[in-house]
Amino acid sequence: MPFLGTIVNFAVVLVAGVLGSLVKRGVPKKIADSVMSAMAICVIYIGIDGILEAAPAVPEGFFISAGLMKVLVMIISMGVGTLVGELVDIDGFVSRLGELLEKKFAREGEAGNFARGFVSCTLLFCVGAMAINGAIQDAIGNPDILLAKSVIDGISCFIMASTLGIGCAFSSVAVLVYQGLVALLGLFLASFLPAASITYLSVTGSLIIMLIGTNVLGCTKVKTANMIPAILIAAVFGFFIG
Repeated sequence: MPFLGTIVNFAVVLVAGVLGSLVKRGVPKKIADSVMSAMAICVIYIGIDGILEAAPAVPEGFFISAGLMKVLVMIISMGVGTLVGELVDIDGFVSRLGELLEKKFAREGEAGNFARGFVSCTLLFCVGAMAINGAIQDAIGNPDILLAKSVIDGISCFIMASTLGIGCAFSSVAVLVYQGLVALLGLFLASFLPAASITYLSVTGSLIIMLIGTNVLGCTKVKTANMIPAILIAAVFGFFIG
């Protein structure tokens, strides 16, 4: 069933966000920190696993090996993509959207937390190879990646919503719209998108997934939303190399 994974992912985040926001005093900080750390480690693992994906073949006689080309594509895509993201300020746009929703839907006493919850969950659930590759696979009837992602997203959303409130549940809309659009785009591109584009897109997105995990652990404070253009740039490389 096409789009099953996207629908399940949306429903799980929505329900988990609502249930988490109903936990008045929140999950005890010690437990919440431990569970979120565990989820962060899972996210980092997923990122590493994606980075280790086999490099796509390069044309015969090409002066650079496939492995080195994969590394160069990641480096160039991350550098140029992050520059573009910073100039456009994608992170700022997402933050302003969260603040706008906060004014309309936040309950008394949730000021600040609503936007923080919406932005944090939206970035955590939407950025990276799992969301993009999963949505593309989902469009052709293979929801496995998004079903696995739904489990991680649901646990994370419940924990975060117990502290940050209902803003986390609103990130489910971003999940539905974002992954739905990617899935629709995937249906359109599937017929001519080179396999190399999918691979470069995946490994570059996996780097950002790792950073999401380290952000959750508190090891880094990177605006991963501003790195999103890197994923698109990496896919473009595949058209010239694949």
